[in-house]
Amino acid sequence: MANLPKIASLWIGGRLSWLEQLCLKSFADAGHHTTLYSYSPIENVPDGVREANAEDIFPADPMYKHARTGSPAIHADLWRLNMLAKTGEVWVDADMYCYRPFAFDTPHIFGWEKPGLVCNAVLGLPKDSPALAAMLEFFKDEYAIGPWLKPWQQRELQAEKDAGRPVHMTEQNWGFTGPAAVTYFLQQSGEIEHAQPETGFYPISFPDRNHMIMSKFDIEGDRLTDGTYGVHFWARRMKPRLEEKEGGVPRRGSFMEGLIEKHGIKPEDAPIPAKIVKPPKAAQDPDTCAEIAIAALRKDASIDMISRKYKVEKSFIKECAAKLEKAAPDIFRGRA
Repeated sequence: MANLPKIASLWIGGRLSWLEQLCLKSFADAGHHTTLYSYSPIENVPDGVREANAEDIFPADPMYKHARTGSPAIHADLWRLNMLAKTGEVWVDADMYCYRPFAFDTPHIFGWEKPGLVCNAVLGLPKDSPALAAMLEFFKDEYAIGPWLKPWQQRELQAEKDAGRPVHMTEQNWGFTGPAAVTYFLQQSGEIEHAQPETGFYPISFPDRNHMIMSKFDIEGDRLTDGTYGVHFWARRMKPRLEEKEGGVPRRGSFMEGLIEKHGIKPEDAPIPAKIVKPPKAAQDPDTCAEIAIAALRKDASIDMISRKYKVEKSFIKECAAKLEKAAPDIFRGRA
């Protein structure tokens, strides 16, 4: 299929697991010219997938990592936009499986994840896309305030900026440079009309992701359609489940096990690494935990602001607040 779009992805962080190998190889096997960009050599790129230097698209220094999680997802988001503008290739996350060739008659290749939100795990835009130009311009300001955020969030960030404490993109809520931003700019330009339905690339929702590794679900018979081109595996959550509870591989007879066999992938040669969970520094300091809890219970600041200040997840803030409220219910009754 000579007219198929070229596919590109980025990998930051050592060897691939079998899941990334499976997804990348699925595009090559479907006839796509497939390139994996990286900042350093990767020793186990699957057959049929080309390698290229990510520096040719966007520099590694500085590496934009999410302040609370350490994830380079922000860097990947910025890299993706620059890649689209420079190469015209179609971006796919390394956990997007090619169910059928991306044979579209438009350079606009993306789809709804759920009502109101386009996911950027697949993103194809023409080089002259107004939305692409607007995103590249917007993110030049690393302290920009997203117009897609809720009004109270915008007011809070503007107040911080006015006080001389502008919030850097790496300190914003998870996903600031991701799907919500992409959706907003596609809506502003009118290019949102090209979005494929949820069945196009996200036929298995995030809550149902583990159905793909269980044998009791008939994914192809019940979930996929003639309009399904890709299947997102939601690897950030699926990989820990596979490693921690499934012995590193999907169950026999599952949808994903069939794909592994179809593409000749050997999981034993590229196991999923154990997830390293580092508790936040605040968890080691009872006084800091108490400060976080008091701020949350008294509502001195929003959960967003507390999360940014202490570099902790919102779930941790809720845990601290629940513990303190249980220990001193009379003090905080009626305030939480």
